[in-house]
Amino acid sequence: MSSKLFPPSPSFPLPEGEGGEPSALARDIIHRGASRSAKDARQYDRLRWRCRRGLLELDVVLKNFLDQDYASLSVAEQEAFEKLLAIPDNVLWAYVQGSENPPEKELRQLVSKIRK
Repeated sequence: MSSKLFPPSPSFPLPEGEGGEPSALARDIIHRGASRSAKDARQYDRLRWRCRRGLLELDVVLKNFLDQDYASLSVAEQEAFEKLLAIPDNVLWAYVQGSENPPEKELRQLVSKIRK
């Protein structure tokens, strides 16, 4: 078969900051907190990428929370946020809306902060 018939598949770019350098937004957030490092900025970019969901509403809520409140969370709350991002969209949306509550106390507390 000819390569003209089947061109190579396109490579998908990594989200901004995933290639090694933190994104401009991550650098800005890191500069606001003097003790943050480039590693923290890359972690922030990864989290921002994970906030991209199948539901636009969740995209908006999670990215806003990440941008406005994540830096002020304790380490335990930041870990809980990562756990929250592993939850399927329909369940997570039910938590955010308040029609269901997470079984773990740490996730319930974090969801209540996200709802505010």
